[in-house]
Amino acid sequence: MIDLQKYVDGLFRHQRLTPEVKDLKEEILSNMIAKRDDLIAQGLSAEKATEKAKESLSAIDYLIDGNQLTDVGKYHLECMQTLLLNCIIFWIFSLPLLFTHYALTSYIGLLCVIISGCAYILSKDKKEKVIAFLSLSASEHRRKVAWTIWSVFFLVAVGTMAALTFGSDIWFGRPLNITGPYQMANIAVRFYLPLLTIIIPITISSFSKILLKCRKGHEDE
Repeated sequence: MIDLQKYVDGLFRHQRLTPEVKDLKEEILSNMIAKRDDLIAQGLSAEKATEKAKESLSAIDYLIDGNQLTDVGKYHLECMQTLLLNCIIFWIFSLPLLFTHYALTSYIGLLCVIISGCAYILSKDKKEKVIAFLSLSASEHRRKVAWTIWSVFFLVAVGTMAALTFGSDIWFGRPLNITGPYQMANIAVRFYLPLLTIIIPITISSFSKILLKCRKGHEDE
């Protein structure tokens, strides 16, 4: 019983334990125990019966809803290509910051382009051919988490910036005081910086779409 429990736990170690997956796990364990007991009743030793029960199921990926047989090599390559493209977009949109006190952001964008470009070239040269099950539900979960975290960050960042910039005027009921174009540009840049980070959840969302595209056999349908 303990050996089979550990074996089944190992089969599910990379799966998110949703209620459906827990039910499947319990069903598989009970089926293995029943199979082992049948083999023992037929005259096999407990050890051999346990091994036979384990051999009856070596993987569970295909049994779980939301898992997809995927061309992993193609998926990784297209993800790296998308990452490179989005890093270039981030860098381009950060170029106006070179003329402000936040020029470091643009240099970081350029560094990201160089790193992701090198990673893409290395991935392209590998030409790996691996077919495996990847979880669509986990990918969708990551997408939702990314957008949730970014939304909270953006609201907090913009709210804090607005409070620091206009808080005194609003508190004392004074009209907003912007003395000229330079001050307006500085204020705009402060709000522009958090908006640039939207490229992160956009990139993660793109990975989910790429996963669907890289389903094994998709190109033949």
